[in-house]
Amino acid sequence: MHSKAITCLIGLSVLVIGAASFEQPCQGVRNGYFVRDKSNCAGYYYCNEGASILNLCPGDFYFNELTQMCDYPERVNCHICQQQTGVQVSAHPQNCNQFIVCSEGYSSIGQCIEGYAFDGRQRVCHPSSRVNCSSSRCPEQDNPNQIVYLPGVESCEEYFICQSGMAVQKLCAPGLFWDAINERCDFSQNVSCNLKN
Repeated sequence: MHSKAITCLIGLSVLVIGAASFEQPCQGVRNGYFVRDKSNCAGYYYCNEGASILNLCPGDFYFNELTQMCDYPERVNCHICQQQTGVQVSAHPQNCNQFIVCSEGYSSIGQCIEGYAFDGRQRVCHPSSRVNCSSSRCPEQDNPNQIVYLPGVESCEEYFICQSGMAVQKLCAPGLFWDAINERCDFSQNVSCNLKN
């Protein structure tokens, strides 16, 4: 019994230490630098002596790590990865020759070489003539009387709103799926979705 308790305690200690070292957004970052929060486009960390202090941008602003300030969503490259571990690749919501790479929860945009387009089913770039790209696109100029929505590319909870010609990622509340026909979030049983969750 005593050895089981010690084994359990050691296992718990390894788990706690592993979890503490797992998410350290300011590790190796200079003092006074702001680092984006991989789970919230409006979130960012202030780095000081290796410690990270979480903050949020006001209102509907997103954090732009490149400029080190809060900015309009259409000016920020932010995509919330649905899985926080491993590497996932998915189609870009707007551009056929681009794709989104998620690595350990951090996203970046990849680009196929000229003449190639991203095949969302095989998750690889192929010659454009071989790829059926039915990607919807945001209009270059907004119409204030009409909101343009694009369906998600990674999960059923995901959708995009067009702002200033850019697709800005949004997520439905937990348990709800994006209904592209009615352009709203709804209960999963009311929505037909072929994407993974």
